Amino acid sequence: MRVSLPRSEDGRNGGRKIRDFRHWVERTGTTGYHPGMGPLVRIPSRGNAVGQSSNGGSKGSFRDSASAPAVPKQRSAHAPTCLRMVAYNFLAGGSAKRAGQWSRVVRGLGADIVFGQECRPPDACPGESFRVGAGDAIAWVAARPPRWGTGLLVRGARLRGISVPEFDGWVVGGEVTGDGWPAPLLVFSVHGPAGERGYVKTMHEIVDRLVRIRGGADLVLGGDFNVVTGYRDACDPRTMSRGERELLDRMGAELELLPAWQTANPGRRLAQTLRWVSNPATPYHCDGVFIPRAWRTRLLSCRVVRGRRWDALSDHSPVVAELVRP
Repeated sequence: MRVSLPRSEDGRNGGRKIRDFRHWVERTGTTGYHPGMGPLVRIPSRGNAVGQSSNGGSKGSFRDSASAPAVPKQRSAHAPTCLRMVAYNFLAGGSAKRAGQWSRVVRGLGADIVFGQECRPPDACPGESFRVGAGDAIAWVAARPPRWGTGLLVRGARLRGISVPEFDGWVVGGEVTGDGWPAPLLVFSVHGPAGERGYVKTMHEIVDRLVRIRGGADLVLGGDFNVVTGYRDACDPRTMSRGERELLDRMGAELELLPAWQTANPGRRLAQTLRWVSNPATPYHCDGVFIPRAWRTRLLSCRVVRGRRWDALSDHSPVVAELVRP
């Protein structure tokens, strides 16, 4: 499906232009690109942790010793036993008039993992107070246009970046490690691009690459896939294409994934996650979280968050999946 085109943007951060983006990257430990300055940093290879310097001195990764310690902080015996994951499209990188999206997603929804699309790192968002904490990990890569991109925030863990060839800026993530996290675990934030052959065929290409990358690891995907993220029945007002059905079949058979919303809400019509500006009434269900089939019994709930405040921030609604920690 088509989504609204992003508006123009002046590159300012809270009224002040970011003059030295490299310094910002080194200070925050965030990886990515910057408009007009090209690929300053990239998500490192599987052998390097996001937010750390590689032993070989690669330009692709940095470490912020003040905010990214070598060992993530340990979970106490009283730490929450639930894992909350949120998929959210920020809409065109956010703006000063729509400030505070990271804060609302992380603090308001209590997210442990945030799959962000059309987003910018918190430090680069006008009026944003949330900052990545010690022991947390964030990966971000610019898409096209380069003023926004795709990001993955994981709290209380480390992230070893894994590049998905030909989809930098659209598929971002890697291997998550840390106390209380299952191993091996691969997590990716996905923003389905139109590509040269349309959304469905491009998503099939992304699945091809993820099949090769996954190996025997548990895999979690979240994001705005720009294709339906659950099976539609014959009574649904919006039809499901053959290509979309085949895509979901492949994700189940080859990646062993389940759509969290439909799994948690069996028998219900797919909830609307996108209120496309050109057609806000059509119940698009293109945002979602996919979990390993083996985690099915751990899934507690999955919901689409609505409300006037959320509707004013983006034309996409957050999708929140909550599970018992594996």
